[in-house]
This record gives sequence, C-alpha cells and structure tokens, in this order.
Amino acid sequence: MTSQIPNAAPARASRRATWRPSTLTLRDDLVVAVFEAGRIDLDAPTIVLVHGMGHWTQAAWDFVAAEFDATHRIVGFDLPGFGASSKPNLPYTLDFFVGILAQTIAAYVPATRVTLVGHSLGGLVSALYAAQYEEHVGTLVLVDPAGFLRTPALVLKMMGSRPVRMLMRKVRPSPKFVRQTFRNAVYDQTTIPDDYFDRAVELASDPAMLRSFTDVYANAMTQFIRLKTLHARLAAYRGPTLVVWGREDRFVPVKGLEAAREVYPHATTLVIERCGHCPNIEYPTVLAGAIRSAMAE
Repeated sequence: MTSQIPNAAPARASRRATWRPSTLTLRDDLVVAVFEAGRIDLDAPTIVLVHGMGHWTQAAWDFVAAEFDATHRIVGFDLPGFGASSKPNLPYTLDFFVGILAQTIAAYVPATRVTLVGHSLGGLVSALYAAQYEEHVGTLVLVDPAGFLRTPALVLKMMGSRPVRMLMRKVRPSPKFVRQTFRNAVYDQTTIPDDYFDRAVELASDPAMLRSFTDVYANAMTQFIRLKTLHARLAAYRGPTLVVWGREDRFVPVKGLEAAREVYPHATTLVIERCGHCPNIEYPTVLAGAIRSAMAE
C-alpha cells in the first residue's frame, strides 16, 4: 500500500543536528569521517544514515537527524571519495561501499540491530547491506533510492565506458553548474541552506572528489546493466522496509517505485507530492514521522 502526502508547502526545518565528529581509520589511505548525534548512551536505539553520491552527512541528514535528537543515537558517515572522508585512487564499487558500511556499523554499533536509512546511492548501498547482513537490520528505509529504474543498456554501457569516464574526470564543473545541480535535486529551491551550496562548490573543486564521483558513477552503471541480477540480490532481505519517494524527483524518477515494490512486496511505501529528489531536505519532519512509524511496526 502506498501513502501520499498531499500538496503542501514544505515545512522548513530551522533546527539542525549537533554532530559529534570522529574518524574510523581502516588503513593508511582510507579514513572515514563519522558523525554522531542525539543520545550518547551506546544502548540507545540507533539509526545509521547513508548519504548519496555527491552529498555529505550534514547536507543529507542535518534536519532529519535533529528530529531524533531526544530519542535515538544517530550515526552518519561520509562515504569514501566524498565529504570529509579520504579519497584514495581505488575502485569505488557498490560492494566496496557495502564493506565500508559494514565496518562502520561493526565499529560504532556492534551489538544491536539498527534502523538503516539510505538516500539515493546510499539507498542502494543500504539495500545491498541489508541483503547481506539482515541480522543487523531492524528496519530498512530507502529514500529515492538508486538501482531500481530501468535504463537502456546502450546508455549504461556508454556512461560506464572508459572514454566517458576519462572525459568526466577532466571536466571540472563550474560553481554555477554545481549550484544548479543542487537546485535541481529539490522541488522548492528555497529549502537548501546557502552554506550547502558553498560546501558543494568547495568539494567539487577537489580533483580527488571529481575522480571519485566519476568512478562511482561508472562502476554503478556496470551493475545497472544486470538489473534483474541486482534486484534478485536485494530481494534476499525480507525484514521491515519503508520506501519513500518525492513525486517530482528529476534524478531518480518516481516510476522506480514500481520495481522497488516488486523487490520488496512487503514494504510500506510513501510518495511525497511537490517534492524532488531530497525529501530529507524538503520534508524532514514528514520523513522522520514515516521512519518512526516504520520502526514501530
């Protein structure tokens, strides 16, 4: 069953999470920036947050995490290649990110099931983790997740090809392009704080981040060519699931929800009207309420 949030002006969240930063060193060239918020007691119910491609923990989860300050322990982290984590020159495959998520959970939440919330690429990484480590997941929440939308194989092969990858590495995006891309991720552009734009431009000027972005994109394309195989892998998870989608998502259109329902026929689904690719930015209170309901089921 799919619920819908009717047309309404986004509730602008003024309160952000207060993050407690730390680092998880996995090897000399790989340090993961980890950010905790909310309760500090290690036995508190825990929510683990996984951001999408080109994002970082604060941009993705500032407002959502603040909704759980008093009730939950929050653990977010920057995927390697993005944000404040290191950006080594290595293959940024989906399985690599699943391994990073597994090591982060093992280090920060070793003895309890977590509510796992992933947005966009982070949604696909979270879904893959849940399929492999279901015993560690209490509830899986996917927010406008990648990996469910069918794209012509020729397009995928072209986007994942070496010439396209090398070209993307060499073309540094302009500040104007970066800002416009961020704007296109939401329905209401006024919901994006100015400092998010500034941070996005700063990150996009780092050649290592650009290389990481390109490699993540290309490696994901190779998985999307074998979409049936990918979905069969995801379907191994049968635990409690919530799938949330913005109706006006330009990046991962809402028609991907059909495939998500096939993979997770037991899932609760929610479509938010007048919302783009980032319900976590535009409708954090609505998203947090849906997560609470899913955890209570």
